Amino acid sequence: MNASKPHKVKDIFVEGAIDPAFVGTSLAKHASRTDIGAHEIFLGQVRADKVDDRAVTAIEYTAYREMALERMTAIREEAFGKWPGMTCLHVYHSLGTIKAGDLCFMVFASAPHRRDARDVVAYVVDRIKAELPIFGREVVEGGGYVWKTNT
Repeated sequence: MNASKPHKVKDIFVEGAIDPAFVGTSLAKHASRTDIGAHEIFLGQVRADKVDDRAVTAIEYTAYREMALERMTAIREEAFGKWPGMTCLHVYHSLGTIKAGDLCFMVFASAPHRRDARDVVAYVVDRIKAELPIFGREVVEGGGYVWKTNT
């Protein structure tokens, strides 16, 4: 990938949970790339945390889509600038109601060397959590919800 060529805005949002089979399919699509030496994948999963002694059963995700995609494009550009050898970067985040135990967030990077792949994923995950206007309401047992804070 050429770091000096601007990337197109990519829609990172998917309706519903991320299917675990999609993770394997994403990896398989890169099998013929002989310039890749490492893949790093972060997978976010909805936890059944306790809120006032009631378990979280799901998270309802919403986002300011246009603003989030604009910010994600900038983060992507910055990542390719910091790691010019990176061969690819894929980001997916769920919208809608995601049940506890289901996948809701995926960042997948490939590079010639493992350290770059690891560093890119950590950088991108942290930036997304801090900067993208994605909101989650934790739905709790017995009804009701609390707004999720990113950690």
